[in-house]
Amino acid sequence: MQSFIKNLIDQQPVISNALQNAITTVLGSHHDMVLFDFNQQDAGTESTMQDTFDDAPVAAPPMPLPPLNDKPYQEEFYTPVYQEPVYIERAPSPVDIPDEPMIAPKKVSESVPTLQSDNVPVDLSLSNLNPAYRFDNYVTGNANRIPFGAAQNVAEFPGGDYNPLFIYGPSGLGKTHLMHAIGNAIKENHPHMKVMSITSENFMNIFVETLQRNQGKLFRNTFRNIDVLMIDDIQFLESRESTKTELFNTFNELLNNNKQIVLTSDTMPNDMEQFEDRLRSRFQAGYIATMENPDLETRIAIFKSLLEREYNKNKIIRIDNDSINYVALQFSENVRVLQGAFNKLIGTASIDHRMESIDLEYTKQALAGLVHAEEVNLVNIETIQNFVSSYFNIKKQDLLGKKRKAQFAFPRQIAMYLCRDMINESYPQIAAAFSRDHTTILHAYEKITKEIEKNEETKLMIGEIKQKLTTCG
Repeated sequence: MQSFIKNLIDQQPVISNALQNAITTVLGSHHDMVLFDFNQQDAGTESTMQDTFDDAPVAAPPMPLPPLNDKPYQEEFYTPVYQEPVYIERAPSPVDIPDEPMIAPKKVSESVPTLQSDNVPVDLSLSNLNPAYRFDNYVTGNANRIPFGAAQNVAEFPGGDYNPLFIYGPSGLGKTHLMHAIGNAIKENHPHMKVMSITSENFMNIFVETLQRNQGKLFRNTFRNIDVLMIDDIQFLESRESTKTELFNTFNELLNNNKQIVLTSDTMPNDMEQFEDRLRSRFQAGYIATMENPDLETRIAIFKSLLEREYNKNKIIRIDNDSINYVALQFSENVRVLQGAFNKLIGTASIDHRMESIDLEYTKQALAGLVHAEEVNLVNIETIQNFVSSYFNIKKQDLLGKKRKAQFAFPRQIAMYLCRDMINESYPQIAAAFSRDHTTILHAYEKITKEIEKNEETKLMIGEIKQKLTTCG
């Protein structure tokens, strides 16, 4: 049989190529049997093959194969070399493939509102309100008394006189807390109302997504089919042209239908120069509530509020008044910094098993790293800007703005002078902080230097500011 196959391959190259292709096919597809049909052979080839068969030794019949479970499936396969059909038999697969996927698909989270595929508004029950931010745990003082009162009025009478409510203040003063407290109170007092609370970043992302999916109508249906719209950090939309247009149209639709709008920002509407006048005027059409840095009394009240919350969890905390006053004095920048110091103190006391005996000495030890870092960086450009603004009783945005009135220009020049004189910042760094060029900073420094030399009152005033900056922060 081996000589028969050898002679067959040697004498017929076409058959040789066909066999090689067939073998490759069988190995690649796991077929059980290959049948060749040579009915179209020419006479010479048929004679040669017949002679070869006649001379071949008779082999024993092969062992029968086990029967297949099902009728074999046949399909035609045409080789590009031997241009006749080759029939390939294969047994059916013995493995049943399940209909269900082996790995279950991941469920979509329901915690964040997403756009739907049709023109049905987003599920507005998912308004991203933080339930921990309420009016009853918001500490009030002189710095936030007016914004707090305005927020309560909006919660009781949404769509009323304070519409839109624009809450302005530096970062870390509790604007977001107050906004969420409004939303939570409205849901309690007016459960039928639809409240949407969203950051400016998420507002922009949803708008871009609808544009990409050609679903502008869905966006409009979503944000105009609500009773209360609250956007946190609205100033971040200032540079988004297409978003600003849609924002203006949304505001118009809501305000025309007496729907409530609440906005928070660390920039006053007049200073949002990249917003169109028509949009800035919308921000100013209602009520602007300004939040200030908390005074010492308010900071102490905030610290005690944090202690009460911790006591409700652990029931084993004792701290003396000297420690409370020390923390409130040292961490005066904003509420967020004060809360960070509180967490550091309580966390360290818990590790050291000192929750029942936190005195002034231990408090200083626990917060040494934070206080030391604050003392090293006690005076920087930002602290100078903040302090000078407070000292001259002007707003920080006016200190950094372009107004040339003496009541703003003189404090601005003093702040520039102090940045150079006290902390030796470079002119380019000071210029960047005040949005000016370095020649303006140089001029301010030289002018105040001459003023100190010839004017005793100015000299005393600068000395007082320096002393308060280094002792009070």
